[in-house]
Amino acid sequence: MLSAVNIVFAAFSRHNLDAAGHVFVLMNFAVAAAEAAIGLALLVEIFRRRRTVNVDDLKTLME
Repeated sequence: MLSAVNIVFAAFSRHNLDAAGHVFVLMNFAVAAAEAAIGLALLVEIFRRRRTVNVDDLKTLME
């Protein structure tokens, strides 16, 4: 969905010859990168505490 929004913003920006759409695309990329970094940090922390990332072994997160 983020990629679709980026394509729409880039097309809108190119159609109107305005750089605002490209700025939104860059901000969108930054949000996506931050989201991926937070997800990876959570996964690393779960692995450090439990020594597994197998979903079947993780019954609850607060043990």
